[in-house]
Amino acid sequence: MDVQEYLVTLGIRPAELSGLKELPGTTKDRLTPLVLLAPWLATSPLSRALDKFEESYPSRPYFIDVDTYYQMNDKPNDAKKLWAQLAKRPADIDAWWELLSAYPNANPCLLTAELPIESAREQITWAREHNRTFCLRMNLAEGRGSGIPQWMPELVRELAGEGVNDYAVVFEFGWVQQPLNVAARASGYITGFLREVPATIPIAISCTSFPTSFTEFDGTDAIRFANRDLIAQVQRNTNHPKIIYGDWGTTKPRSYGHASQPKKRIDYPADTSWIIARDKDEEVSFRDAAQRIVNSDVWSGDLGIWGEQLIEGTAAGQAFAIDTMPKMYAARINIHLHRQAFYESLPPPEALDDLWSDDDF
Repeated sequence: MDVQEYLVTLGIRPAELSGLKELPGTTKDRLTPLVLLAPWLATSPLSRALDKFEESYPSRPYFIDVDTYYQMNDKPNDAKKLWAQLAKRPADIDAWWELLSAYPNANPCLLTAELPIESAREQITWAREHNRTFCLRMNLAEGRGSGIPQWMPELVRELAGEGVNDYAVVFEFGWVQQPLNVAARASGYITGFLREVPATIPIAISCTSFPTSFTEFDGTDAIRFANRDLIAQVQRNTNHPKIIYGDWGTTKPRSYGHASQPKKRIDYPADTSWIIARDKDEEVSFRDAAQRIVNSDVWSGDLGIWGEQLIEGTAAGQAFAIDTMPKMYAARINIHLHRQAFYESLPPPEALDDLWSDDDF
């Protein structure tokens, strides 16, 4: 499995899957999803979630981990019970293997929380016996991640001694206020216990700073994100040749509780910022918000992809336009994934290999 220059962490939720599904194949080929497994809506079994993901990202390899942000409600079913077996500490590794066996494109992240190094070695053996790449994903999200196991430096030394390159490393920081704040920690790990890993091993730094609240946005505002600056700083600090850009595709980890119905808005991703069109006091229509975006200085208008054409159609009042917030989220994710997959090298529309089509929402 070749890890591309863009590793995107995606939950298995409708907006993520719609935005991903509508990307041209040439764009999908330039990103590596790291999928967080949780039940698909209220359906069962848990494998239904993997089926839904592979409908959106067919015949391509991806990494898979357990979505520890998912929270079960009081309506259990088989999917939720299996998720709980995988998310508990320590995880049910046999159940993990049984699930993944049927999905040859699913490359496992090692489940490490409260497990010994012997389990990690067994998981690596399983991955190799099943022709999988594997991922050392260290979840450092504040208050949520399981951190770095004490034995991880020993495992890294073992892998370095083998001289293998059948794995990737991901440092996941979850939601952060400012991505640059994690640069020193990530750099320290890379120049510390990862200093012996071969130059061919990709090391991804992932986090998201997408806003958790939009109440202060008014008119047409831009908010910069610094993930690219984070990667550049870590590259300078470490000189490792394969530092990989990572983000959450303009999403956040699953939140808890029930937020009030958000006001209508249109979000438009640029290369290093998000443009938000909404009104603070009144509620703007999707059409008016889309017109603000299309008339702004940041509007590209020539990406040739579904999300941008959906915003353009919304501004023009067309029938297939954005009429729900989930459809807006999907359009935003679609545009962001395309821009980051082709960062600083956006192709003309005629270079894309297939046309978008509108899905039912």
